[in-house]
Amino acid sequence: MTSLIPYLIASASLLQLTYAGIAPEITTLEEGYNFILKLPCLGCPFLYQDTSTGEDRPWTERQDDNSLLLNISLPYDSLAFTLNNRQIYPTYAKLPQVYANQVVQDLSDDALAEIVSTGQLEASHETNLGGGYFGLSYSQSAHHVQDFSAILFQFDVIEIWSDLPPKALQYKLEHKDQKMLELLVLQKPVMSALEPVSFEIIKASLVPRNHLKPSSNVQTMHFLEWDSFGQKGTVTHYFSSWGTAILDWLDSGLWALFTFVFGVMALFVIVCLVCIFGCTSFWQDDYAQAQHGKGRARRKKSRGHWDVEGARKMPFKSAEELGLLGRGKVVGVGKSD
Repeated sequence: MTSLIPYLIASASLLQLTYAGIAPEITTLEEGYNFILKLPCLGCPFLYQDTSTGEDRPWTERQDDNSLLLNISLPYDSLAFTLNNRQIYPTYAKLPQVYANQVVQDLSDDALAEIVSTGQLEASHETNLGGGYFGLSYSQSAHHVQDFSAILFQFDVIEIWSDLPPKALQYKLEHKDQKMLELLVLQKPVMSALEPVSFEIIKASLVPRNHLKPSSNVQTMHFLEWDSFGQKGTVTHYFSSWGTAILDWLDSGLWALFTFVFGVMALFVIVCLVCIFGCTSFWQDDYAQAQHGKGRARRKKSRGHWDVEGARKMPFKSAEELGLLGRGKVVGVGKSD
């Protein structure tokens, strides 16, 4: 038994050296303002590209413990913090499309330091950190605490999607032990009236999903249902896409701008003509409309619409029959020779 003690000590030392080089789940680049998190993607297939024979080899799947790299950044003079260079708070009706690179779970400190130093944190088609990259479907919420001086922000990845393999990969993160991102952002005390309001991240952590607080302001974004103009099929998306298309068309050349200006002028002239000639009766008062009706009646009478023969057969009535003699009175009429 005594002879086994040195071997146990050596094994423990070797195990400690093995795990000492693994990057932690949360790496602080700048205290209060910039963090890198390895979000474990439990059960997610690991996308792998064999580069031993060339860069054009197809992407394949393999089973390996992996994580999604999340780069959290907060400016010194703003509350608009970003995740992988996309602003996730504050957001309004339009949620951003967020991408994340996939890395192995046991990514080393040296490998992470190289990723940071070479500026590979932004997910793109050209970035290969050992695994693939994914578009994220997520839900997020913000809770104000401590008299609106602090914000508890939660970001939960619910699904990942990638078109790198020959068949697009779509995987839901439904594991019971799946974690989510939680940030506690605090407003810094203001020392003078001229000092701008600033914030800092006092806590960045990965917490279980049951830590999610019920809230009515939860926003959910499904990656395939959104694009850069917002949620597909909505009125906001329609106007945003058409507005961008018109601006791009106007920026295409001088003739496009000339056609647009000419079209606006022609539309203005048409609207004016409709208002002048098509809506004349709308602007007439009651007296004008009555006179117009009388004129129509006179025109009908002059065209013989009245029964003239019938009028001739009507008997003529005298003044006595009409009862006019008993009503009149002659005053001050006389003649003096």
